[in-house]
Amino acid sequence: MPFDTLSERLKIVARGSLAKCRAEWGRNGLKTEEPIDGAIGWTPTFYLRPNRVLIVAVEVNDVIFPEILKIAAHDVEQYNMPIAMYQACSLDVFQKDVKMAKVNLLRNHGFGLITVDDSDDAVIQFRAPPHAQHIPPERFDAGIAVLNQRLKIKFRGAYSTYQTNVVQGLQEGAQVIEALVNCIATQAQGAGIVPASTSKKDAADIIDILYATPMFHPYRAALGGARSFFREYRNPPSHPPRTPNEAAVTLRKCKAGLFEALRMAAELRRVIQLVGYRVSIQ
Repeated sequence: MPFDTLSERLKIVARGSLAKCRAEWGRNGLKTEEPIDGAIGWTPTFYLRPNRVLIVAVEVNDVIFPEILKIAAHDVEQYNMPIAMYQACSLDVFQKDVKMAKVNLLRNHGFGLITVDDSDDAVIQFRAPPHAQHIPPERFDAGIAVLNQRLKIKFRGAYSTYQTNVVQGLQEGAQVIEALVNCIATQAQGAGIVPASTSKKDAADIIDILYATPMFHPYRAALGGARSFFREYRNPPSHPPRTPNEAAVTLRKCKAGLFEALRMAAELRRVIQLVGYRVSIQ
């Protein structure tokens, strides 16, 4: 029988969380107490495949954020198919977590949580993105720390979008970089340093004009970085992934792209300040 290795208490949690997951995601590809792949050093209590490009895997454990999830996270993040990782625990264990310290740690590390009461009734307390997509809040906050308030607001919006749509979230981040490039061009144009209508050009063309302008020669490293950013991340794939590996590659690229957008925003803001312009974006 499934879950024979679990205590009676945890069998209740396993049954309740499995029923909830089946109701939520179906039972396609359901496996209990079997490894996902030899490349992953973790055997979840059960997992299923809601669609061809996602696995939802659940660890039943009454220790919130157990060590095995921390160990598994790296393997899962690098795996060639997106995996959303959940812990299921008893409702009373969840309620006894003082100030939600361990629960919040679990969430901030990209895991979801399912609680089950003594009647087998299960609740998804919070959901998990595919682990390869997850950006910890503290890393994001560190990335925007050097930006001004307007830029922080813009990137928080992109980050919020990214949680549910990685491609659109990256696109919003790229739009912030475009706005900063245009901010430089508009002020340089107004000062007669670059040709009229420069600011109406494509962002990559604007960068090329600025790069060739003597006033901006000291800032070619930042401008070249912005040019590389647009080449690499401006147009992330918009079509639905066709294979698990393609889905995993897209998630990793969008994650890297959003971090790079934060870095480029800081670089371009510094250029704007050094040339005596104002950071002004819509």
